[in-house]
Amino acid sequence: MKKIISLILLSLFFIPTIFAELNSSDNLKVKNRNNSDAIHQYTKEELGIINNYINEMVLVKDFKSDGKKRSFKIGKFEVTQELYKAVMGTNPSYYSKNPAEDEDQNKRPVEFVSWYDAVYFCNVLTTLTMGEDECCYTITDIVTKTDDLKAQKDKFIKEDPTFKTFIKSANVTINHNKKGFRLPTMDEWLFAAKGGSKTNNYKYAGSNNLQEVGWVQSNSNKTHHQVGLLKANELGIYDMTGNVKEFCEDLAFYTNTRNQVFPRRIQVGGNMFSDENNALLSYYEEGLEYPGNGGQGFRIINQLK
Repeated sequence: MKKIISLILLSLFFIPTIFAELNSSDNLKVKNRNNSDAIHQYTKEELGIINNYINEMVLVKDFKSDGKKRSFKIGKFEVTQELYKAVMGTNPSYYSKNPAEDEDQNKRPVEFVSWYDAVYFCNVLTTLTMGEDECCYTITDIVTKTDDLKAQKDKFIKEDPTFKTFIKSANVTINHNKKGFRLPTMDEWLFAAKGGSKTNNYKYAGSNNLQEVGWVQSNSNKTHHQVGLLKANELGIYDMTGNVKEFCEDLAFYTNTRNQVFPRRIQVGGNMFSDENNALLSYYEEGLEYPGNGGQGFRIINQLK
């Protein structure tokens, strides 16, 4: 079987803050998802971005699963454009320019990613920080698609007119016994969004006042924003309401009027186009695995053993 990700370690030096047991390097290389022959070389700046995101992940305790309590860490922020680019060597986002006044473009959430792109990202980050053996996903038979001219014309809100390549389909096997980074299940995401064991049972993530915690239809100006600018929830996690919808790991199925069944993925949190009902923590969508229109992103978790 071909390895999905190939890392080449050259002149090693120790970065104690990524994971204590790891040696990392500014010469680490990983194959780019869009071109099997393209090699992305990590710089110290990129490793610093990755390092900072991991260190800021928030501990969530006492999550109940299968009758047992366990803990995990979840991203304090949605995966940002700078983090995605640091890990993958590319930024696929539609909203890749023209941030709101005084906002940092690099810290806007990444979007125009498919569910498959998100799990692939998790594997690359795991391989970089823990080694390929700890990847939670086995990904084979990858098929990519490049956004075509018609799609560009249809997506009138697109800020970046360049073509974007995403993973259209793949065979994915999930293993939660591994230590690597992965997407949260809907139950894990909801427990963290509600504030975990510190919950105040708000309607939205951190407040009953929607605009206090989320970029939505009424305050977003139809664009997403730099992460972390609004109020955090009880655990100190930002933007779990609004900004971009977030992929969960869960598989769902949609049956049309012809009784045809199509796979879907759970999407939670609402986005910059959501109203007060679609942004409720109790609301979720069974959405396409495709990237959508720029309002779909993700955040990651790391299950603690």
